[in-house]
Parts: sequence; C-alpha cells; structure tokens
Amino acid sequence: MPVPSTKGPDRRLRVLSATDVVHVPPDGSGEVSLDVVNTGVVIDAISARVIGLPAEVATVTPAMLPLFPDASGQIVVRLDLPGTFPAGRHPVTVELTGQAPGITHHDLDVVVSSSPQLSLAASPSAIRSYRKARFDVHVRNTGNVPLDISLRVGDGDRALQTTITPSTLTVAPGGLARAAVTALAPRRFLGSEQDRALRVTASAADVDENLGLVLKQRPLLSRGMLTALTLLAIIVVWAAIFLIGIAGVLGSDPLTKTVPASFFAAAQETAAEEGSGSAPADALPRDGRLPAGVGATLAGAVTGATDGEGVGRITVEALRRGRDGLVVEGSTATQADGSFTLSGLFPGDYLLRFTAEGFDELWFPDAADDAGAEPVPARAQEVTEGLSAVLTGHPGRISGTVDVGEVTEPVSATVSVRATWTGEDEEITAQTQTGADGSYTLPDLPAPGTYELTVTAEGYAPTTITERITGGQHRFASDVRLGAAAGAIAGMVDDGATPLGGVAVTTTVGDTEVAVGTPTVGAVGTFIVPGLPTPGTYVLTFTKDGYTPQTVVIDLSAGESRTDLSVTMTGGAGTVRGRVTDADGAGLGAVDVTVGGAATTVSATTLTDGEVGSFTIAGLEPGSYTLTFSRDGYLPVTVPVNLTEGTADPVAVTLRPAVGTIDGYVTSGGRGLAGAEIEATDGRQVWSTTTTDPPRTESGRPTTGYFQLGGLPEGSYTVSVRRGGEPVASALVAVTPGSITEQLLEVP
Repeated sequence: MPVPSTKGPDRRLRVLSATDVVHVPPDGSGEVSLDVVNTGVVIDAISARVIGLPAEVATVTPAMLPLFPDASGQIVVRLDLPGTFPAGRHPVTVELTGQAPGITHHDLDVVVSSSPQLSLAASPSAIRSYRKARFDVHVRNTGNVPLDISLRVGDGDRALQTTITPSTLTVAPGGLARAAVTALAPRRFLGSEQDRALRVTASAADVDENLGLVLKQRPLLSRGMLTALTLLAIIVVWAAIFLIGIAGVLGSDPLTKTVPASFFAAAQETAAEEGSGSAPADALPRDGRLPAGVGATLAGAVTGATDGEGVGRITVEALRRGRDGLVVEGSTATQADGSFTLSGLFPGDYLLRFTAEGFDELWFPDAADDAGAEPVPARAQEVTEGLSAVLTGHPGRISGTVDVGEVTEPVSATVSVRATWTGEDEEITAQTQTGADGSYTLPDLPAPGTYELTVTAEGYAPTTITERITGGQHRFASDVRLGAAAGAIAGMVDDGATPLGGVAVTTTVGDTEVAVGTPTVGAVGTFIVPGLPTPGTYVLTFTKDGYTPQTVVIDLSAGESRTDLSVTMTGGAGTVRGRVTDADGAGLGAVDVTVGGAATTVSATTLTDGEVGSFTIAGLEPGSYTLTFSRDGYLPVTVPVNLTEGTADPVAVTLRPAVGTIDGYVTSGGRGLAGAEIEATDGRQVWSTTTTDPPRTESGRPTTGYFQLGGLPEGSYTVSVRRGGEPVASALVAVTPGSITEQLLEVP
C-alpha cells in the first residue's frame, strides 16, 4: 500500500457517467450511475450529495464508497419526485468528496415532464332545502404545472338557476382554491321530495374533471302533511258534533253547572269550618295549576321575524284578567326549535305574553301590549295547538380575530358576511377590515339569524365559517387562521463579472436546514429554493471555498416568490478565518474586521447567529496584513496576519470592554455597613448605588456592605459614602478599561 507523504495525499477523482440528462416522471423516480475512479495514491472513502434539489428527494447508494488507489466503484443517485414537483429542466450538481482534500462535481439535467391534473370535492355534496342551496367546492391542483381553470355548473333539465363564483381560478401545483355554487329551484307547494342533480365541470390544459351535486327539494306541503290535515279536519268535525250534542243534553241540568266544594282539595281547617269533613282522595286543587293530563294545555312555536327559524329560551306566560288586573297563571320557555308547551291550566280564556332579553315584547297574536291581545281558549284535558308567534329581535353583532401567521408588516384581511336565509332579491351583506391586531367587529346585523363569514387576504386562501346570533347578542366568532401558499427564493450568484457555479446556498425552515447549489454548466450561477412556508423571514447563506461568505435576509409575504435576488461574492485568492470572543470566552458578534495592507479596503463582520463571533475574509493576495477588530464598548485590537500560499492559521482574538469597574466595601468599626449610599463622579457625570450583601462570601471579607459601580470610562473618580446628602467618607480612584479596581471605605 502506498504511504502518504507528510504534506498530505495527492487525491484525484475521475467520474464517468453514461448520461448527463435524467428523465423523471411526476410522482416517479429516476436513477443515474456514476463510475468513480480513485487516481490518487491513498485509500479514500467517497461520499456524494446532490446540489440543486431538496435533500429529501435524493438518495445516494452507497452512502460511503471506499476505494483503493487506481480502483473504481459505482455510486447510484436515485431521485424520487412528488407529483407536484415543478415540470421543466432542472440543473443539478452531484458533489463528490473524500477524506482527502478536494471536491469533484458532476453536472446533470433533471427533466420532469408536465402532468396537469386536478380534483374536485364538495362539502356537503347533497343539501336538503325548500328552494335554495349553496355548495362549497374545493378545487385542488394535483399536477406539477400551474393551471388556469374555468368552472361551469348546470343541471340536466335546466330547471334550476345556477351560478358559480368565481368562474375562473389560477392554482399553483399542489395548491387549493374554493368556489361557491348556488342553485335556486322553482317553488313546489305539493308532492314528495325531489332530487335535482347538478354537475360542476372544471377545465384546464386538456384536463376535465366533473363533480355531481344534489339539491333535495322539499315541497311546502308534503303528502304526509296533507293526510294529517285531512284526518285533523275529520276529528274536528266529529268533536264539534259531540260537543254540541253533549251541550244539548246536559245544558238543562242545573246540577252540572255547580261544582261541589268536596271536588276541590280544601285545607283541613276550611273543611272543618264548613262542616264537610276532610276532602275526598284524589280531589283537585281549587287554586294553581292542575295535574298534567287533567288541566288544559296550550302549545305552539316562536319564530324570528328575520329568518323565520325557531327561537329558543323565550319566556311564554299565560295571564288571566282578575279583580286586581292581570295575573300570571303559568309560564314556560321555548325549546331550541322554538316550540313550547304550557300544561296544567284551569279551563278558561288566557292572554299569552312572549318576552326575552334582546327581543320586542309580544302579546298573542301580534300585539305590543295586552290591549290588543286576543284571548286564547283553554279546555280541560285538551291541547290547544298552533299558537304561533313571530318575535322581532334587536340588531346583534359578531366579533372575532383573524390570525395571518408571523409577518413583518400588518396584514389587513377582509371579512365579508352574508345572511344564509335571504334570497337573491334581498341579500343581507356587510363587510369590514381587520385591525392591526387581526380583530374585527360587524355591528347592526339583523337578528336572530345565521350568517356566513368569509375571510380573504392577498396571498392567502379564503376561509369561511358560519355563526348564528340571537336578538341583541354580541357573538364572539371562532378564531380564523388563514393559510398562505408556499413561496420561493431564486436568483443569480456572480463574482462581480461572471456567474459563479458550485456555490452552496443554505437556509433554515423551522428546525430543518435546506441546501441547494448553483450549477457549474448550463445555467451557471442560478439557484432556486422552492417550497418555503409564507409569510416568513429567511436568512440565506452563500458559501464557496476561496470566497467570502455572504448572508442575505429575505422577507416573504403571504404567497410571495422572490426571483430577482442578485448576490456578488468576493474572493478567489487567499482566505483568512477566525473567531472573536469576549473576556469570558463567549463568541462576540457584530464586530467590524478591517484588513490593513490590501490594495483596496476589505472588511467583514463577525456572525451573530450560528457560530457566533466567527468571520471569513477571502480574495486576499499572498502577503502580510493587519486585522483590526472594533466594536462599540470594547477596546480595539490589531493583529498581524501572514498569508503564505494563500492560507493562514485561524485567528483567535479576545476583545475587552472599553470601560472599567469599581467594587469594594463600606465598613464602620471594621464591620460591613448595609444600605449605605455610594456616589462616584468624574466632575461631569454621577454614578450611584447602595451597599448590599456580596454575591459570594470570601474569607477575610465582610458579609455585607458590598458595592459595585460598572460601565465607567477611563479616568479618575471621587467615590463617596453619603449620609443625609453629605459625604462622610471619600477616596480618589483611578479606573482603567477592562479592569476592576477595589476600594475600601471606612465610615467614622
């Protein structure tokens, strides 16, 4: 086996491939084989990575290829592309590296054929309604090219009035858009439920997709309801005949007009006074409500004047006129569907009153007070049905919050509201904009009613929610989070004159690093970082051996793609690297590094993220230079650097603060004095503090009376202990930058 020299092995790689173009179908895979020959003099282990594509789509087998000198092996690069990967020609570079210095590149073109595809879905796909229905259609681009989609809707017998909004959409690969389909059927008064089929067609780039929808139209009067009404009419006729007959038979009997006292549940004392003894078992009460099934029952429903839907939690009271005015004999509350039942009433005539917070008071059937109310008859052991009331609600309002994600500038979203019960002739709509904090309020909405809120913002997919408000209600809607389309960053890297290939471009998405590279053939110097979540801020780092790294910060708004980024990298000759730390050994960022002795001014700044405090300066010719490190609040440092053969040893520099510190103790009789006021002045400015316990206890030091004055510029200071505003002990102290001066003050 050849023995490597102490100067380092002379490693050379030769890469052979039968193809420079790989055709990969969407949602498919492709492979390219690379024959690698080790023409060096040492054993090497070769690894490869793909530059120009996301790391998750490329697989290299084997991960490490060991090769003896003059030996050859094969590396297979497999590309598995998702169905939404953009179509077209993508320049890709395979970078091969080994344990010995040096990098070899092999350039490929990955050609992805176009595959336009789309899908349609609806939620729900069938709606039961008397006349009108609204469907939410989801249009998804499942292909790999942008699609301009036209939408149309219709029914087979052309009996419906149909609209689709919007009728045209532009959807990116993998993107999702929504459209609203509205169908209006002619009125049907009688008959059974009828299914009316609709067909939605989406057309784009020789691709057609169809979706079936169904409007299940209900008649106003079904066959079952007609049968029930007929039977009810027959029962009413027979009941009338029966009541008239009974009245004729018993009307002349005087005993039937008088109810004996024993019929009622009198108290023992009352019974004794009347001499009638105890009331018989199961006797009925004289006052109050009768047991269910014995007394009269009133039943009906309450609906809202706006949407005609049932209203719950409405108080229904039955009142009788007595000697002292109106008396409440019974009350109940409506159910969620607006229905109510009031049982256990004595036979007679009653006035019905409907009340609830947020609604106008109503007396049956439609009066504002008892003067216009109509009596409702209640009969023993009978149910009086059909007592319907329509209440007018006070206007309500809906408030909520829209979350647009982390953005650098406020995004104003539009919140549009539409009443779901209104027809095309009387649309109730409103619109508002969100504030800087994403909040919105829609006031003065007719209530009760159900509203459909649609939230839109530029670059975001629209979102729709449904909220219902009752009379006078302030409704807090569910928070809405808008989702934005993915963005991309693309551009060109050059050295100031020509495009620059082989540049690694990295950024971070969440906790994952994303790396691409610029090709060395074809579209040299170009790069694209696709699929970036928006809105967001991205830090792009451009690195290449022999060049000064460049960092660019890009803000992407919702759905934005930045494709005009231009980056110039300086270098091509000698490189100096190093790191700047503070006195504690921590990396120090934002330090200005200036090169002295160069033909032109060359400077850099230490990193504030990642390896904090590190720096790289490239593009220096071999020779001797000085590096000056400076930052506000620190003493500048200058070090010499000798570039031989274009490289230099890493530079390590420590910066010390440009200010000093005074710390010490205040004692009285040899014991530390806590709470003493301390002042230091240079004649222009005053620094003050109060003595306290020291941060740590040291042998031979007081356990209290400690003070520290930091951030003092270089100079002489008068340090005083003050009591009642007057100095009781003083000392003159000299402060030097980056040092701590100790001082003991004794108070008499």
